[in-house]
This record gives sequence, C-alpha cells and structure tokens, in this order.
Amino acid sequence: MLEPALGWLAAPLRPVSLVWVCGAEEMLREQVLRRLRRELLDPGFADFNHQKLRLAQSKDQALVGDALAELPMMTDRRLLELHDLQDLSPKQAEKLVAQLATAHPGLVVVAVSDNSKGKSPLWEMLHARAQCISCDLDAKGKTDFVARSCREWKLKLTPKQQALVLERCAGSVRAAASALERLKLFAGEGDSVSDEELDQLVHDSAETQAWKLTDAIGKRKVDEAYALLERILQREPPQTLLSYLNSYLLGLVQVAELRPTLKSAGAIARELGRRTEFQIRKTLEELASWSEGELSNAFERLARADFRIKTGADPQLMMQLLVLQLCQRKGGSQ
Repeated sequence: MLEPALGWLAAPLRPVSLVWVCGAEEMLREQVLRRLRRELLDPGFADFNHQKLRLAQSKDQALVGDALAELPMMTDRRLLELHDLQDLSPKQAEKLVAQLATAHPGLVVVAVSDNSKGKSPLWEMLHARAQCISCDLDAKGKTDFVARSCREWKLKLTPKQQALVLERCAGSVRAAASALERLKLFAGEGDSVSDEELDQLVHDSAETQAWKLTDAIGKRKVDEAYALLERILQREPPQTLLSYLNSYLLGLVQVAELRPTLKSAGAIARELGRRTEFQIRKTLEELASWSEGELSNAFERLARADFRIKTGADPQLMMQLLVLQLCQRKGGSQ
C-alpha cells in the first residue's frame, strides 16, 4: 500500500529493510531521503555506510550486487539508495529482483523512482515487500504541504494567503517552499505578513502568468490578455512565450483528436499522461470556442509571428497582434 509522504514524514520511523520512494514531486522525495539518512545512519560513520547508485548510468549490474553484499562498517546498519528504477530495462529489472533477495541483513535498501506504476516483477515485488512512500501530490496534498511548511517555518499565513502562494508558484511545491522561506526571512521575529507585503515578495511565476494568458485567450478576453502579455514580456523573451502558446494549442488539438473515441475527461487524461482530469475538462470547455479552421490558422499565425520577430519586426507589436488574432475568433463545432 502506498503511504503518503506527508503523513510518513510526520510519523515515527518504523524498522524496515526495504523502502520504495516513488512519485513525481522531486522535492518531497528529497525530504524523505534526508530523513532516512538522518535517522538511519550513525553520524560518525555516515560516509562509510551510505552509498547512492543511479541505475540508469550503471552499465554493469555487478556493481549493484557488490553494493548489496557489502557489510556495514563500525555500526550494525548500512544505507543503499538505488535511483532511477523507472529507466531499467525489463531484463535489468528482473535481475534486480533476484539481487535484492541476497541483500545483507544489516542493509536498508531505498529504491527511488519518479512513478509507482508498472507491471514488471520489480514493481510487483516492491508493492508486496517494501514500505512504499508516495511523493505524488494532488491539489489537496499541495495545500497540505504549504500548511505544513508554514508550521515548520513558524509562519502564520491565512488559508487565503497560503492558496495565493501556491497559485503564484504554479502549483510547484519547490517554488512554494522557496517563497515561504522568503516570507519568513522578511517577517524576521514576527510570524505573519500583510497581503500587501505578500504581493511585493511573491510574484506570479512565468508559468502562472503564461497560464493566465492562455486562460484569457481561451475566454476571448482581449484586454486581460493584453495586460498579461505586457507583464510577461517584461520578464521573458517572446520565443519563450511563443513556445508556451504552441504547447497550449497542441494540447487543444490532442484533446480534440481523442474526444471522439475517449468519451470521458478521465480517459483522455490517462491516455495523455501528466495532465489531470480537471485540466482535460477545462480544455474540453475551451474547445467549444474554437473551430477546426481557427485552430489550424492559429498555428500559422504563431509561425508567422515567430518569423517576423526573428527578421526584425517589433516583438511587442507582433505579440499583441498575435494575441488579438487568437482572441478574435468566432468558434464552432469541431
């Protein structure tokens, strides 16, 4: 059973010989690994009893076998981290299952992967034998992460302020943690900040601003899109924004192509991967305001704007024209 990392971090550490740290949130994986190193290793001999192997970079799996057989030095426990399990070939994964069965009794093995999904014997063995710690976070999990970080920093933010920090960091827990640290440093001996101070210290990330721009384009709100465009171009080159707009349009096309055969937003999300059901539902709503011809023309206009900027045209003027063209559409059925 997968145990949420936030709950595991708050609970007492249980005796274990095999741990599987999995999930997409890299910062959460790092926090789990830091705790394991801190609590399992004797500080005086940590350098001798801690080893980290990146399996995708190891061509000889005999190295893994040697690491699993190595005895602890001057203590009764040794920690071995095996990273990038998801990059193993089926043959390598099968061999690792056999190797793990030969691990020294004084060894704690920590297997690390960026996901928990798979059908190989290795995945099945980890689900059955390991303490499985999930570092995936849904929207509620990210909210809980911010609240927990506020408690650790002794920073009193209102729920509304916490939600605003997360929104402005585009849902990135790493960026949110950095923003909270910045707020705490500003607060000093105090433990709270005003809304005005938060506005000055935590700005929308480039990703959040770009998302707001595509949202305004999707809703055909020209004035709002212009205001966002001006702010983005103060921080980002036009090519970065053109790349984001291209990804936005590709997302619309992908969902439009899958919609006839995959009837539900959940099914489309599973097919595409790395997109939530909520994001797919929003894309489906936006598709109602695009005709097939308008989507095709949007890519042409994007390419034309890119070409004209690269050949000397005023970038801001070209981007304003592009945004106006994308917003001034009539829509229609696909």
